[in-house]
Amino acid sequence: MTRAFQLGYLDLETNVLDAELDYYDRVIGATLVERGPDHRAYLSLGLDHHNITLSPAPQSRLAAIGLRIEQEEPADTLRHLEGSGLRGAVKSDARPGVPVLVEVEVGGHVLHLVPEMAMPGPGFRPIGIAPNVLGHVAVASEAADKLVAAFAALGFQTTDWFEDVATFMTCNRDHHVLNILAAPSSKLHHIAFGLRSRAHHHDAADLLTAARLPVVWGPSRHTAGHNLASYHFDPSGFLVEFYSDMDLLVPELGIFEPRPWHEDMPQRPRVWSLQEMTTWGTRYEFDFTSVL
Repeated sequence: MTRAFQLGYLDLETNVLDAELDYYDRVIGATLVERGPDHRAYLSLGLDHHNITLSPAPQSRLAAIGLRIEQEEPADTLRHLEGSGLRGAVKSDARPGVPVLVEVEVGGHVLHLVPEMAMPGPGFRPIGIAPNVLGHVAVASEAADKLVAAFAALGFQTTDWFEDVATFMTCNRDHHVLNILAAPSSKLHHIAFGLRSRAHHHDAADLLTAARLPVVWGPSRHTAGHNLASYHFDPSGFLVEFYSDMDLLVPELGIFEPRPWHEDMPQRPRVWSLQEMTTWGTRYEFDFTSVL
């Protein structure tokens, strides 16, 4: 069975490439590992060859989601996809640091299934926010049910729901690696980077202020996932989350590791009301559904 275990990278197209490169350099603190002949930039947070790619385009958008999968032959991945009603294509040497990947399109989004990636380990830089990890991505889809089913076929399990609007899914112990929102159009909702600790939010907020990138919500604690989070818009208009303290799943028990701020003991996957989602916005004058 083809099984994903990590969010590897995001391919972003931007109509303000220079500003976005400056943002990932000075604000995020990522390392520029390589530039392609098409002007695509490959940026690493610390270990992998890349976690973010930026390429010039007339409009800013999410071009692909790279998922790390357990190592297997591409032919086996194709057979697994076909058995799940999906059609994939094998691409060899399609990008630096990745010898082979399987590309599949579903729900208005392109997925790259990556069994191997180079790890040159440029290290964490001593400037910028320097997050620990590219933690999760939230996407809107016109065919959210198909997208949820596709990720389930790749080993993801559902951890929480916001009624008929959002589905949270994980392929490891983190509460969510993906957040899929049902919407009239398919697009990126937000990108999320994991910070070192809750104290790191203060430093991140100061750095965003210095960069004239206002925080539009937070830091405050979410309901589903219970992560401490703040949000801002980057130069391309992508919504970016910084988070810490995310719930950790104990899959054998079907619960999350207990925390003092949980509503239930034990805390299990549940359906949260839409009001519990929208109060993030009404209380703090930012409506998350406006990004759909």
